Amino acid sequence: MTWLIICALAAIVFFNRYVFLSPNVNIRLPAFVERMLKYSAPCLLTAICLPIVFFDGDQIRFLPTNAYLYAAILCVILAYFHVKIIYNVVISLLFFYCLNFALNSLWALG
Repeated sequence: MTWLIICALAAIVFFNRYVFLSPNVNIRLPAFVERMLKYSAPCLLTAICLPIVFFDGDQIRFLPTNAYLYAAILCVILAYFHVKIIYNVVISLLFFYCLNFALNSLWALG
């Protein structure tokens, strides 16, 4: 059942991407729909990332020890100043892992 759902979702995503993004298909969307679709990636990314950043299972992450939040803020600042995505991802991940290690070390000592 799970594989059927995964394959069905993959087919739906492929069909939607192919129909709307392929240059061979002559489907023109209205201008307001194209403008709205420009916001779909940031909205989807926000919907995926916010629960990860602010929640740890059923509990809210505490602000002073939330390495996810600080890494997300750094990633947003880097993305504002630098266009290269791989640079932003690598720097943000290094910052996150170093901060997470430091916060866990301090938490274990205290």
